[in-house]
Amino acid sequence: MNWFASHRQEWIADMLQVYGFITRGHMVRKFGISNAQAAIDFRAFNEANPEAMTYDNRKKIYLAATAPKSLISKL
Repeated sequence: MNWFASHRQEWIADMLQVYGFITRGHMVRKFGISNAQAAIDFRAFNEANPEAMTYDNRKKIYLAATAPKSLISKL
């Protein structure tokens, strides 16, 4: 895997951890790649991390398998 693909993989993991979801559109806008390349990146991420995310067909969104931790703790 080249540096660019590796960077996109790390970004997917970061987005899932921070926001709890990511779409192909996010990848297309962030990296200027095609929808097909974004799909390839998600497939590679899912193969390397099979339990990290799920895909919601209705919403067309990848969801983190576990809810992200709150950035602000509640009192």
